[in-house]
Amino acid sequence: MITINNTAYELDLAVIGGGAAGLAAAVAAGRELGDNAKTAVFDAQPRCGKKLLATGNGRCNLTNRSAKPSCYHSDDTQALTRAFSGVNVSDTLEFFETLGLICREEEEGRIYPSCGQASAVLDLLRLELARLRIAEVCGCRVEKIRRDTEGFVMSSPLGTIRASCVIIACGGRAAPNLGGVDWGYDLLTSLGHTSTRLNPSLCPVPVESPHLSSLKGIRAHAGAAICDGRGEIYSDRGEVQFGDKALSGIVMFQLSSAAANIRGEDLCVELDMLPERDGEEIVSLLTRRRTLLPHLTLENFLTGVFNKRVGMCILKQAGMTPLSRSVSELTDADIRRISSVIKRWRFSVSGRSPWNSAQVTSGGIRLAEFDGLTMQSRLCDGLFAAGEVLNVDGFCGGFNLQWAWSSGILAGRSAAAVLRSRKAHRQTENDIEQF
Repeated sequence: MITINNTAYELDLAVIGGGAAGLAAAVAAGRELGDNAKTAVFDAQPRCGKKLLATGNGRCNLTNRSAKPSCYHSDDTQALTRAFSGVNVSDTLEFFETLGLICREEEEGRIYPSCGQASAVLDLLRLELARLRIAEVCGCRVEKIRRDTEGFVMSSPLGTIRASCVIIACGGRAAPNLGGVDWGYDLLTSLGHTSTRLNPSLCPVPVESPHLSSLKGIRAHAGAAICDGRGEIYSDRGEVQFGDKALSGIVMFQLSSAAANIRGEDLCVELDMLPERDGEEIVSLLTRRRTLLPHLTLENFLTGVFNKRVGMCILKQAGMTPLSRSVSELTDADIRRISSVIKRWRFSVSGRSPWNSAQVTSGGIRLAEFDGLTMQSRLCDGLFAAGEVLNVDGFCGGFNLQWAWSSGILAGRSAAAVLRSRKAHRQTENDIEQF
């Protein structure tokens, strides 16, 4: 257990951050060190794991069967590959099975607790901390950190914290309403590390269109691509939700991730509202509708193909106003213009989403400055980092939690190995002196 002398925490290992990565790191380290080691988890929130409770809409999308380095953005793909070779999806599921968690796989490889409760994941992690006699110190933000000859010295509202090794797993700037912070970057940069630009990711994409307000709340299956002046950056297919000033839904979250670090005023989103048909097939479809439904007004020309309000907005985008005209008045050129909008409905991107709407942070402390297999700093011995504070972010669907588990478990095990090695070295020196 930790001891306090004159308001100073004297520790073997301090884990800064009580989110997914920090809790996994503490458990992994505790299992290696045993309950005689002095380890504590420090978190600025009143309770650990607040953001974890919100994942997967409260069900906790624990990981994804398809998680691999190519599913992530980072400055060092080799380090990512090393990390996933150390702790992969199967290793993670085995780790949670030893805690008592049973999981099931759902569509698109997404893996959830069988009980459907994120709270169960948090409870089991905290129960293991208690078994290992690892303290949780909540409401305690580590404000500063420095290296000294014995390890690390940190300042906090609860006093000075001294530790031989430190794991920084504070999370990122995303979702400040759920505990997202940016001071983890400050702690690591104060020790010589560098950070890339931070951007919100896995979030709605703000767009401009005169028709959005009438579509608020409507969902549609569509192909979607985000493009810049040079062409397509990334495309996907799935459910799109129209908002007042943004496009949302999982497919848009994926687009936001792919374009998070791209700067430019010419970004746009293109929606393919009938991705299962090509342009000529749509022209034939619309031509046949013109023949079959000449008595309708344009207002209802696309009713039955799309939600009525979506259909009306597509027609307005194609310049078919007024919609009170008869369908029989449509020319072949009109049909082709409508088909063009259906296949490439363009929305100009109007900036970045606010941090409150982002699920993860794109960017962070450069991964290249850490050993991917141990998560130990290449610049500062005894310093480790894990999770979102590092420049790693993945797609929606359990990928970012898998990074938290992989990096956290590696950091915990590696920190324990360093501490054991130091202890063995000191014992050897003592034996030599006594001899």
